[in-house]
Amino acid sequence: MPKFRFEFIESTAQPAIQVDMENLDAAKAEAKRAAKEAMLDGIVEGVDPTSWVTRIYDEAGYLVATIGFQDLVAAPQAVGQAHEQTDEPGVMRSG
Repeated sequence: MPKFRFEFIESTAQPAIQVDMENLDAAKAEAKRAAKEAMLDGIVEGVDPTSWVTRIYDEAGYLVATIGFQDLVAAPQAVGQAHEQTDEPGVMRSG
């Protein structure tokens, strides 16, 4: 199994950890799970964790993914919803 290194960029220094994971998708899923747990801990402590980041590096030391905590709390876009707001709310323009 490939080994991935997780670096946690938070309000306090956190040690990097190395974990054997099945693949990059599994590493991203684990990073998101750990980030959500850390966010809850931060909120309980009265800290705004939305600026925190987890970086994932492969065995060779290359950065392969970055998980921004603010992305985990943002409302997901509805499928087919326009990314830009139109002048007329609720009206989709063709083009």
